Formats: sequence, structure tokens, C-alpha cells
Amino acid sequence: MKPAAWRAVIVVFCGITGLLALAELFGATGVDGASPWLGIWGATVSDSWQPFDLRIQSIEPGGASELGGLRAGDRVDLRANNLLDRFSLLGQPLAGRPVTILVLRGSGQRTAVVTPRPPNLWRRWDAFFNWPGQIWIAVLAALIVWRRSSVREMRLLCLALISYALWQITAPFAFAAPWTWVYVVFRTGSVFFGPMAVGFWTACAGCFGTPLSHARRAFQTSCYVFVATSIVLGCAGALGVVTLWFDPLRVSWLASGPFFGLALLAALGCSVLAITASQGIERRRAAWLLAPPALLFFARYMLDGAATHLHSYDVYLAVNYFYSLVLFTTPLVVTYVALSRRLIDIGFVLNRAAVFGIVSAIVIGLFILIEWAASEWLVKASHTSSVVAGMVVALALGLSLRYIHQYVDAFVDGVFFRKRHDDEAALRRFAVEAAFISDRDVLLKRATQEVLEHTDADEATILVRDDARGYVSRGDGAPARIDPNDPSIIALKAWSKPVNLHSLEDSQLHGELAFPMISRGDLVGALVCGPKRDGESYAPDESDALLELARGVGTALDTLSKQDGDAIASLQATQGLILEELRALARRIP
Repeated sequence: MKPAAWRAVIVVFCGITGLLALAELFGATGVDGASPWLGIWGATVSDSWQPFDLRIQSIEPGGASELGGLRAGDRVDLRANNLLDRFSLLGQPLAGRPVTILVLRGSGQRTAVVTPRPPNLWRRWDAFFNWPGQIWIAVLAALIVWRRSSVREMRLLCLALISYALWQITAPFAFAAPWTWVYVVFRTGSVFFGPMAVGFWTACAGCFGTPLSHARRAFQTSCYVFVATSIVLGCAGALGVVTLWFDPLRVSWLASGPFFGLALLAALGCSVLAITASQGIERRRAAWLLAPPALLFFARYMLDGAATHLHSYDVYLAVNYFYSLVLFTTPLVVTYVALSRRLIDIGFVLNRAAVFGIVSAIVIGLFILIEWAASEWLVKASHTSSVVAGMVVALALGLSLRYIHQYVDAFVDGVFFRKRHDDEAALRRFAVEAAFISDRDVLLKRATQEVLEHTDADEATILVRDDARGYVSRGDGAPARIDPNDPSIIALKAWSKPVNLHSLEDSQLHGELAFPMISRGDLVGALVCGPKRDGESYAPDESDALLELARGVGTALDTLSKQDGDAIASLQATQGLILEELRALARRIP
């Protein structure tokens, strides 16, 4: 798919993730005074290794399970319950809805009625702390893909983050509902989203330090095999819960335990090898991008393991608290990386926040004002007329939302980010004006001055092709000759896009970025920009403007070279004619 299509798809999934996270948050807190849906068993369970049996590992003192008569070590037979109760026993139940459980204790059996309670904010604050992290992940992924949808590793990172957030949202311990189909859909989603997130993480690691070695390909293939196996076994486990054709607990344990753990280890190996194979700034970038997902995945895996092996409910809560903090702080780390490494720039974030806030204020204000005016005018009208008037107002505001957003966007750019946009406009303007400069030295000098003035770069150099002997630098420093087989020159010729010079340690070019000057499919020169004086990286829009300037100057250089070549050829032809006339004159003289 094209980058624009990827951007649309990922942004839609980000929106779905945010809405689901909000829905689950309201399910845990209640809406407008209604009771919460999310219930707490007050116990942890594990597989008892007996068919269809769950073992109670730990009991919360004074919790719902203890009040219902359950004890640590009891076994619960899933076959005695309907489908909704089976899903509730394997996850979170509906608060306030009594569940009758068949308990196997020793050689006897009895029934227990457990009424799950809503989560207590002071003791189970982790139940309210997970959703902000998931919403943050969704917003961050949307911002990254909106700015960097053309970069493959950025798309894969966003897909990994969104898949992880959806995995958290659809996890059995995260939600409760009074409808069985919700449990079936979410259980199936959890089976897919978790392994898929690991697969996207692995694919993202494969974008660094290319080409891949045999060891990296082996780790990558192994991860994909384990991911596929985990999904297949997870689907089988969900089928077993629904049909009871076979014991679903053992199959689900294989999916979420050994095979998912092997997929995580293979993905971690891919990340470590990717960081090792990268060089320079690419290595630091790979480390910053690949480390946070590792922390998220392994923290979740450890929590799942602790829930089934810890015999102390307080220790289980402590592990849950730690995981909630990891889930909340890791998006902060990823946000810092995105801003510091210019995956997204802070100007863009502030721009979008300001535009969204102003547009929302205008729309809400207009709606209230028009609604008030309409109610005053239609005070004596019928209820139907008032409803129709409200619908017309809402429709008019909806149709005008695009135009309001357009004008607000222009206003925010003009007021808060004028300097930045003026600099980019100046670079793009000179890219057009360069074609009308008739002096080669003036062209190169003007281009260098424009770059230094409008990018805050500490230095700017232009390389000009010097026949077959290579490229000669034209800048403030001493002239230098660059070999035509230099790695940076080869990369500029091959890809016709900006090259990060920090990733090419063997190159003779020194600086931050090199922009190709392409004319008629040939590299006639290159614009080399040094690091910025304030230590910031080049923003995506800024790089696009510099690339446009480099191409404009390259076309102008090629035109001037062609004109110089035509003038020399004309002079040589004239000299030849003069020589012929002189020879003819010498033959006529006796």
C-alpha cells in the first residue's frame, strides 16, 4: 500500500483503540451514577492439570471469593457453568452478578455462590491506571504515522504499539460485559493481537542494520513460526472454551506460555542483533525504538506467569502495580524518543493540539449559541419543529467543520509557527528562483547562504561534479575532492533521497545530511548540511524543503553546464572556420 493508505488504516485503528479504552474505563468506573460492570473475584487461578479444572492459587482476605466460601487449593470445574460464566471464570466477571461454582475440595465437592465486587480505587488502582497508557499509545502511534508514514520502520513500530494496546484491551482480565458475544470477540482478538504485536516488533528490528545476516534471518523466521503457532493454539483454546469438545486450559497455556515466550525470545534476539549490526546514529536510534517494546512485552509476560504461580494475593497485587507503572511510563519513554529523535517534532504536536482545541471550542460555542437562538425563536413551536431545528443546526455545523478546520489551521500556523513556515517557504522559493540565475558562482553562493540562514545549520557545503574525476566541494572551507565511488555518493545516486551521513562511517563526507542534486536522472552534485547549532535534528518538513532546493539547484547547474558546453563548442567551430580561411588564403598567395 501507499504511505497515505497506511496512514489512514493505522489512524483508524488508533481511533478504535482509544474508543475501546475509554469504554473499558467507563466499564470499571460506571457512567452517570450507574454501577460499574467490571467485577473483581478476589482470587487468582491457574491450571490444575486436571481436565477442565481451575485451581484457586490465592485468596484476597475479605474479598468476594472468600465471602463465597472458596479457599486456596480448591478446584473449579468449568463444565458446570454456562458459556458466560466460563469466560468470567477465565477473566473478569460482571460486578454484582452472582455466579454459582462447582468446587472440588479434596475428595468431595460442593457449590459456592460468589458475587464479584467492583474494584476498590484505593486497593486496585491498577484497574484504573492501565487505560491512560493505552490511550497514550494510540495517540502517539497516530502522531508518528501521520508524520512518518513513508518510513517502513515507523509504520511497523506503530502497528506493534497499536497491536499491543489492543492486546491489553481485549485481555480477559481487562473487561467485563453482560453479553457472551463480547467475551467471544475479545477473547479471539486477544489471541491474535498479542502475537501479532511481537511479529511487528520483529519486522521493525529487521529494518535496521541491513542486509540481514544468516543468524538474523534464522531468528526472524523462528519468531514468525512461534507467532503463528501461538495464534493457532490460542484459537483452539477459545474454541475449547465455547464448545467443551476438549480441555481448553492446556491448549491455552501452550499458546500463551511456551510458544509465546519463545516468540518473545526470538524477537529479543532479532532486536539485539539489529542494534549490534547498526552503526553510528542508526544504532542509537534502533536501541531507543526497540527497547521500549521489549520492556512492555516481558513485563506483561511476567505478570501472566506470576498470576498463575504466586500463592500470596498481596504479592500478586504488588506485581500488578509494577506492571501498571510500566504500562504507563513506557509510552512516556517512547514519546521522549519520538520527540528527541524527531520521529515527530514538538511543533507539530503543539500545532495539532492548538488546532484541535480551537476547532472544538468554536464548534461547541456555535452549537450552544445557535441552539439557544433557535430555542428562543421556536419557544412556541411544537416539539417536532424543535427537534428538526436541532438536526439542521447539527448538520450545518458538520458540513462546515472542514472549512472551520482549514481556517483555524492557517491561523495557528500563521500566529504560532510563522518563523518555521517562513524558513521552509524561503527554501522552496529559492528552489524555483535558482533556474533564473545565470552565473554559476552566484548560484552556489546564494544556495549556501539560503541554507545557512533558514535552517540554523552550522555549515553547508555544495559538491559539484568535476567530469569523471569525482566531486569538488564548494563552501566556506577548503576545497576537497570526493571520490565518485564514495559510499555517500553511491547512496545518493542509487536512492535519489537524503542520506544520513552518520550511518556511513567510511564516507569522506562529514555532516548531518546529504541531499542529492538530480537532473535528467544524473547526480550533478550534492548539498551537505552540518548539524544544527542548537543540537536539534532536522524536521521532516525541513528536510523536504532542503531536498526541493537541492533538486532546483541541481537542475540550474546542469543547465548552466550545458550552456557552457554549447558556448565552447561554438567557439571551437568558429576557430576551425578561421583556420580553414587562413589556410585557403595562404594557398592563394604566390
